[in-house]
Amino acid sequence: MEETISLQEIVTLLKKKAVLILSMFFIGIGISALTTFMVITPKYSATSQLIATSQSKDNTNANTDSINSNLMMINTYKDFIKGRVVTEAAREQLEKEIGFKGTADDIKNMIAVEQTQQSQMFSIVVTSENPEEAATVANVVSDIFKKEAKEYTDADKVSVISKAEMPINPVSPNKKINLAIGGILGLIIGIGLSLLSQLFNRTVKSIDYMSDQLNIPILGSIPLMDDKSIAEVRKKQWAALEDANSTIEGSSDHYEFDLDDEVDGLEADLSSLRKDVNLEETIDLSELNITKIDLTNLENEADVLSKKPDHRRKR
Repeated sequence: MEETISLQEIVTLLKKKAVLILSMFFIGIGISALTTFMVITPKYSATSQLIATSQSKDNTNANTDSINSNLMMINTYKDFIKGRVVTEAAREQLEKEIGFKGTADDIKNMIAVEQTQQSQMFSIVVTSENPEEAATVANVVSDIFKKEAKEYTDADKVSVISKAEMPINPVSPNKKINLAIGGILGLIIGIGLSLLSQLFNRTVKSIDYMSDQLNIPILGSIPLMDDKSIAEVRKKQWAALEDANSTIEGSSDHYEFDLDDEVDGLEADLSSLRKDVNLEETIDLSELNITKIDLTNLENEADVLSKKPDHRRKR
């Protein structure tokens, strides 16, 4: 039979599983922090800005055509900067200056050319694990492009607007975003585990479940009492025993005894029992010291029992 869960039950379940959900939240943040600060290697980015212009041969349309031409040429400059001519020359110069051990392809992967929208300026961005290396590569690539652009492109003038400086703060990993992602993933996992635990929980949850889902008639129910409630009930029971005498009713006779009276033949009485004794447990008589058994009253008891039916007599 299909079982459905209402929104209210889901909210109640999430409240019950709040400890699990919060635990997974902090575990996710912890794992994310450990990965961000201890495992991922930070990377640094250095940027140099350039501008390249070309003169139009037709002076009548110099203003409009030269600007449009320069904007279109920037896409060509991007490919040229990351091409073999510039990267190979940069590798050779870097090897002499800082002992660079990488290849031209490594330099190509480090470079990104960015352009400001509707602007003739563009930037050479170099990303590396070493901040000093990032700044050096950006400046070397800019100088080589400035020299080679006039020979291989239509650029008449290439100017370096600003040289790259050694960065101080890493650009990756983003610590705040990583921690936020870890916390969100932890919450998702915690909520998912809570819902799965409810989905695979086949225990009887209520009386209505027995009657509605399983179609089993309910004859009665026994309330579940905690230790505090049981202690209060026992306290009331002892108070009732201390305030009144206990009476044992027979068929025709009543036998009364007081808690303060000694039990015949025993050196203990009921009033000496400790208040924390569980009355449901069996009392071990071997612990009692029996010093005297009084049989004088057995004759009177035997007369009473002889008048009762045979099935009540002891063999």
